[in-house]
Amino acid sequence: MSITNWKDHFSQIYSTEPDQYQRLVAAEDAYGELAERVAALVAGATTVVDIGAGTGRLTVPLCREGVHVHAIDSAAPMLAVAKRRLAACPGAWTVSVADARDLPIADGWADAAVAGWVYGHFTEWHPDLWRTELQKAISEMGRVVRTGGAEIVIDTLGTAVDEPGAPNAALADYHDELERLGFQRSVLRTDYRFATVDESIELLDWFFGLGTWARDHDNPVVPEFTGWWQRTSS
Repeated sequence: MSITNWKDHFSQIYSTEPDQYQRLVAAEDAYGELAERVAALVAGATTVVDIGAGTGRLTVPLCREGVHVHAIDSAAPMLAVAKRRLAACPGAWTVSVADARDLPIADGWADAAVAGWVYGHFTEWHPDLWRTELQKAISEMGRVVRTGGAEIVIDTLGTAVDEPGAPNAALADYHDELERLGFQRSVLRTDYRFATVDESIELLDWFFGLGTWARDHDNPVVPEFTGWWQRTSS
């Protein structure tokens, strides 16, 4: 599948296909590197804000680690899936439909905040103003995290590639901007491990337009790199 309008493509998925999205992300992190970072994040933390929580990709493991996690997303259908998945979690959790630039959370409430695969969309939704919108979101993250807490941004460094790197020039500029703002980057290997090659082809094509790669490699394990940017809240 050839995707020409990424803004509309992702907007449609988040508003109408949350269960299919959950199928995709459930196959991610084959070696547990992301899960290990999430577990380390909550050491000593009791409250975490998950910004752009989606279907609970990070919210559920955070809740399972025993913290009170407040999940925020602007897409109600995605959060509906997250709530369904959180129902079995013994920890405390809250969900809110809200914008990343206007969080319904008190100043300094959180020991840590994580924004996974969300701020990069500003480069698609606000191509001429994304730095301004990013600054609004980063300021809100800093507002809700206590002094000395952790501020974390997670974003893609490529799917179906041999080396980590931003998938396009706009995202490369966005990653550079995060580092200019004091976030330190580390790279995680977060390969997808699908049940079958057919499932790999189906889901890679649907979300990334990468069906050709999946067919050519005939492998249910798909390489992926993820960036983890972190700074201490001041």
